[in-house]
Amino acid sequence: MRIVVSGINGQVGSAVLQMAEAQGHEVWGMSREHGDITSRNGAFNFISHYAPDVVIHPAAYTYVDLCETDPDTAYRVNGLGTQNLALACAHVGAALVYVSTNCVFDGEKPYPYQYYEFDATNPTSVYGRSKLAGEWYTQNLLEKFYIVRTSWVFGQKPGPGKVNFVQRVLQLADERGAVSVVTDEWSNPTYAPDLAEALLKLADSQAYGIYHLMNEGVTSRFEFAEEIFRLGGRSVPMTPIKQIDFKRPTPPIYNSGLKNFAAASLDITLRPWQEAVGDYIQKAGLAK
Repeated sequence: MRIVVSGINGQVGSAVLQMAEAQGHEVWGMSREHGDITSRNGAFNFISHYAPDVVIHPAAYTYVDLCETDPDTAYRVNGLGTQNLALACAHVGAALVYVSTNCVFDGEKPYPYQYYEFDATNPTSVYGRSKLAGEWYTQNLLEKFYIVRTSWVFGQKPGPGKVNFVQRVLQLADERGAVSVVTDEWSNPTYAPDLAEALLKLADSQAYGIYHLMNEGVTSRFEFAEEIFRLGGRSVPMTPIKQIDFKRPTPPIYNSGLKNFAAASLDITLRPWQEAVGDYIQKAGLAK
């Protein structure tokens, strides 16, 4: 396939680019410096020049708390940026794989419910609403599209000035010797290289639609951290707290666990999240 990948300086985009190259696809990467998605002319010219079969689009403004105080940037990148790519894809006849988020759901269904691809969306945060805007443009401007919701991504390149959850809790443990982690937030940890492999399989399927792709299994942030410490060789005192005790501008989402129903019907699944975390910790040299 001829593939363009957006957001190649982030966790998912860099993983997709690397895997697509390893699989022998013709692949080109978009970044803010080359093919800025927030520029309609820039996105159009980049896509028109390479005329790909598919554009895989994980680029996003993912600073969730900052989205609440700077909604213009969130909507410009996640909403209008996706509109620009969708229009460019329509021009060249390319399919668009839009990477969305568990945050399009309100999280009010009690754990252990897992959200199906067909459940009604109802985002409670600016970030979730801006990503849903991207879903709207994708569905309404294109005939050939895949909307892929994922959650709690961790990988090698979390982005400038950012660390992923695995890195952060290990960093806090090493610096402070103890951590406090919320017990009432549930979803699916997702390893970026595993997601990248699944995205490429889906892009080759021509089974257009809405999908949930994440590593198998739902867990709480607290249990996630416990497994990270176990696999990372740390014995760390952990204090359980509630989201209400952890002050942040973004409204809490309690249960946003996703169910892979549609992609599983195509035999596209990801391994259990515990295996993925162990793989990442070893490859990233985070174990003691």
